[in-house]
Amino acid sequence: MAFLIYKKYGNAETIRYEKLQPLKLGGCDGLIARHVKTLAAAQTPSWKLSATGLLKLAGFAGAFDELAVLFDVAGHDGTSVCLYELSRIHGSCADTSTQLALDFAVVVDREIGDDAATYVNSFEIPVPERPRLMGETLALTGGPGGGDWKWAATSLQLGATVVQPQHGHGPGEPCPNCSCGRREAMN
Repeated sequence: MAFLIYKKYGNAETIRYEKLQPLKLGGCDGLIARHVKTLAAAQTPSWKLSATGLLKLAGFAGAFDELAVLFDVAGHDGTSVCLYELSRIHGSCADTSTQLALDFAVVVDREIGDDAATYVNSFEIPVPERPRLMGETLALTGGPGGGDWKWAATSLQLGATVVQPQHGHGPGEPCPNCSCGRREAMN
């Protein structure tokens, strides 16, 4: 598992990603620890940080719309590519622990083959009609009271990834088979 900074550009049909460098979130000198240490005591129990805010903490300036923070879930698997683009981090701190809920859009999640390691360095994807959105929970062993800021198990017993539902109906169509509320609104 790694967080990586990518250059991101494209047009109406495709998006191109080129890997720039890793982004260090964990550890005493990581971006999450640095962010929490700058918060006032009243802010530390609950905070939010956008991907742009994270990039600013990392020292980037300029055109943030040309940069993306991707979470590499596949890790060392030599044939699969699983990259999620970070949009926001929701943090909750206790004395020496920090729980994180991260909002992502799935960029790539598929079997590539033997070229997977090369693929993640530079790739192009079609612009998704509807991005698949999801959330993930992570935890660090550090907080406003100190700690070593290492990755740890979350306090949630389930520890599951939450995928937001994707609706297949078009604008104005009734939605009789889900609970999105459109069926009641159409009546």
